[in-house]
Amino acid sequence: MGPRPSARRPPTEAQPLGAIRVVDLTDAYGAYAGRLLADLGAVVIRVEPPQGDPVRAREPLVETPDGPASAFGWFVNLNKQSVVLDLGADEDRRRLAALVADADVVLHSLSADASRDLGLDAATLATSAPSAIVVAITPYGTEGPWADRAASDLTTLASGGLLSLGGYPDAEPVAVTGGQGLLAASIFGAVAALLGLVGREGDGVARRYDVSAQEAIAAALEDAIPQFDLTGRVRRRAGDQPREAGTGIYECADGYVSMVAGRLGTARAWRALTEWLVEAGVEGADELLEERWQSFPYRQRPEAIDRFREIFERFTRPQGKRDLYQEAQRRSIALAPVNEVSDLFSDPQLEARGFFREIVPPELGRAVTVPGRPYRMGSDADVELRPAPLPDEHALDVLEAPGSPAGAA
Repeated sequence: MGPRPSARRPPTEAQPLGAIRVVDLTDAYGAYAGRLLADLGAVVIRVEPPQGDPVRAREPLVETPDGPASAFGWFVNLNKQSVVLDLGADEDRRRLAALVADADVVLHSLSADASRDLGLDAATLATSAPSAIVVAITPYGTEGPWADRAASDLTTLASGGLLSLGGYPDAEPVAVTGGQGLLAASIFGAVAALLGLVGREGDGVARRYDVSAQEAIAAALEDAIPQFDLTGRVRRRAGDQPREAGTGIYECADGYVSMVAGRLGTARAWRALTEWLVEAGVEGADELLEERWQSFPYRQRPEAIDRFREIFERFTRPQGKRDLYQEAQRRSIALAPVNEVSDLFSDPQLEARGFFREIVPPELGRAVTVPGRPYRMGSDADVELRPAPLPDEHALDVLEAPGSPAGAA
């Protein structure tokens, strides 16, 4: 008989967190953090409420024989285990305390009062689970005037500042899709957990981290904050208007390419780009060799931006985005295809990486394609990708098995 699924495993090159045990009490703001740690080999036990986990009801939904199921839930719960606990009942609170006492990392999205009520505050954990690293992942942090404010992905994007940069200058803001505020918070939460593990290995001290989705979003505003700090200028929405010649979205034969080859790229990239156009005999390309085009202030002028587009799209419109990308890579120019979703499944880099994997969600009963790990450590071929568990699927193993911490509670 093999090891129990919930047992710690020896770390490997591909899964260095094999010996780490994580208790996951997060909502949608932190669920992906647990997935990232599980991908690295950690045993991640997701604690779900008996009335149903809201993460499992989050859109987009997929029709299954038993009704709608959440594709978001399938994605963030890959490689996890599930137990259902009624945290209003004394027996299940004792089981949770036993799981936490045996955990290396605890992830949660609880308020300060709720975490204190469950014994997850620093004072209680100092005695009950002194080696557990605790990461709270919430919209606005667990302290401060907004700690208990209701939030959504949209309000997180707005309060973090990203919404102010999305869209066109003469219209309302446009939000990026896909739950980016939630995922940003989770990524920072996973990083916090890893920092805690590294720190604990060095000095034996278990850290406590408070991750705010709003602050995670604010860290993704490119140069907007330093620009204001240094110049007092507030960066505004620019829509699809390039900020300079050589940087922008350009039409090609089968869609569009995105390029950064002006000052926002490198001087070398601008030279390589102009040489490429001249070599190709593009009408007007010789003009780009003139002294005025070597001046960044000139390339920022609207007339220069428009003129560059006219010249460059003469070159790109007859060509496919994949061919343009490959030649630009050879010339060290930052140009990439603007992909549609269907393009990703035939992308040579993602194919070579084995990025997309197949799972069979038990609710669906057939294979679906999902994104694998967003990094490569060792061989991904050696890494099992388990579908998201059914609610309480691992209760017998995690809670009742002889020798398990919760079963002994």
